[in-house]
Amino acid sequence: MNITSTSTSTSSENRFGFWGKLPLSRKLLLAFGVLFVFAVIIAAITLSGLSRTQGAYEQALTQGIELRRLSDKLSINLLQARRDEKNFLLRWTSEGFDTAYSNYVSLFTQNVAAMRAEVKQLALLGPAVAAVSTGDSTQAQYEADLADLTKTIDTYEQSFTLLVNQYGKKGYDENTGLEGKFRTSIKTIEAKISGQVGLEKLEITLLQIRRNEKDYLSRGDQQYADQINGLIPQLKTQIAAANQIEPAAKNELFTQVDAYLLSFNALVALDKEIFTIDQTLIDSARAVEPLVAKIETLGEQLASGDTDTARADSTQTFTFSIAAVLVVLVISAVLALTLSRQITLPITQLTNTSQQIAEGNFDVLAEVSSADEIGTLAQTFNSMTSRLRQAFEDVRRRATELATVAEVGTATATILETDKLLQEVVNLSKERFNLYHSHIYLLDEAGENLVLASGAGEAGRQMKAKGLSIPLNREQSLVARAARERKGVTVNNVTEAPDFLPNILLPDTRSELAVPMIVGGKVIGVFDVQSDKVGRFTDSDINIQTTLAAQVSTSIQNVRSFEQAKAQADLESMVNAIGQKIQRATTVDDTLQTAIREIGLALGASRVSASITGRQDGSNSSNLN
Repeated sequence: MNITSTSTSTSSENRFGFWGKLPLSRKLLLAFGVLFVFAVIIAAITLSGLSRTQGAYEQALTQGIELRRLSDKLSINLLQARRDEKNFLLRWTSEGFDTAYSNYVSLFTQNVAAMRAEVKQLALLGPAVAAVSTGDSTQAQYEADLADLTKTIDTYEQSFTLLVNQYGKKGYDENTGLEGKFRTSIKTIEAKISGQVGLEKLEITLLQIRRNEKDYLSRGDQQYADQINGLIPQLKTQIAAANQIEPAAKNELFTQVDAYLLSFNALVALDKEIFTIDQTLIDSARAVEPLVAKIETLGEQLASGDTDTARADSTQTFTFSIAAVLVVLVISAVLALTLSRQITLPITQLTNTSQQIAEGNFDVLAEVSSADEIGTLAQTFNSMTSRLRQAFEDVRRRATELATVAEVGTATATILETDKLLQEVVNLSKERFNLYHSHIYLLDEAGENLVLASGAGEAGRQMKAKGLSIPLNREQSLVARAARERKGVTVNNVTEAPDFLPNILLPDTRSELAVPMIVGGKVIGVFDVQSDKVGRFTDSDINIQTTLAAQVSTSIQNVRSFEQAKAQADLESMVNAIGQKIQRATTVDDTLQTAIREIGLALGASRVSASITGRQDGSNSSNLN
């Protein structure tokens, strides 16, 4: 605690310099002395400024009408530009891109140019705006508003120009843009497979693709694009398996399928860009309107008065300024006597905060309002509270995760089938640890490949159905690396990991943790979990998942031992049953027939034969089938 306080004090001195070294009493004396001096200076400046600005009011008021006129023209040009913008966006598909461009984009550009010219004329009226204020703040704000207006108009024009170009790239029928490209490709495919005997499945898949394509173009929903990307591999597989199609024709179909998917995905990406640009266009157009309205209101204010009113306001302001100066002087004297009492307030707040923390509320922080002794104490107190809160959160999280490990172990302890055991583990771990995905790989008998044994959800089922496996020596695989190194490994940002192996069924994976499953010093598999959040896994997670993997490994070994014991028991039972039936036979032929029949039934053989060869002393020989 002493070390923390010293560090904080040194930091405060470095930050606040000489002021941070002063005790509270001297700070108060110096602060109020400076306040009094500033009050006198403000009074002198105000009186001098009022006399200088009184003569400028009359000239400023005459500029109000001009300001309002320019703001009205700016509003009109904005409305015309918005009309041209909407006309182009609504009619470019029906009129044709080139025609709509000629009809509306050129007019839009002219109106925006007129807006810029009017903003330049408004900038010349800045001194008139300043003349009706009591300082430079009004002119500075006015100039800032004009700068914002100019920037917003530029953004509005740039967004519209970019949006027009993107629509030109997109196209709108079978002959233009990206839409024309993928339509040409898909029609070429249809022409080659439609109506041919034996290609009905191909036609069905193609119809599904076309239906999702139509739904996407009409609704713009990403799910239809995802459906198309999922159906394309199926279409390729069906083309490859179709014996009715010649090899050259297959190559042509594959080329057209790839061209279709490339153009379609490019159009989907372009639609996302168009949405973003369109939103920027709308926001910038909306941002122009309040700025123009603000300038127009200012013009109305300037135009509403006259010279006599301006003089009266100036005289009234002069009187109010003198009164304000006197009030400031009185307040300064009162503050010198009363503000010292307010020092006790932060101390009281710090006391209340410490009481809440003592009761277990670690979310409360002391307010740091200064760099003096109280501020240093509050900073040190907050640092201590933050460390305590983090420590308790880590303990709670660790306890929760260990409880989850115990729960998974308890839930799987009574399962005596390997497949059910593994499926239960991946399902429970995904649910309890709030993960994106969880699956288990087991090492094959040759010890060369990690074979997917179970996976959570539909993605896990599909991967298992495909017989997904990973060679143990594959470099680009976190799973293989965990098995080789026999320790848990993590990647908290898969986009930056060179050895991450992406999976199209798990597109949202952002971080991954893989731990080896070891029994008796031998790696039997890998437990792999994934999250859709960057930075999800820590060293604590590695320890937790390693513990869980050890439990699962032991359970797998127990289940395998049980299955082997059960198989051995079944075999011995079958042999005993066959032996008893053979012993009941009364002749050699009956013995052979019984043995052949029972062994054939046990082995599931359709035909079993046995023979007895005669000896040299002349005994008989026989053959039984």
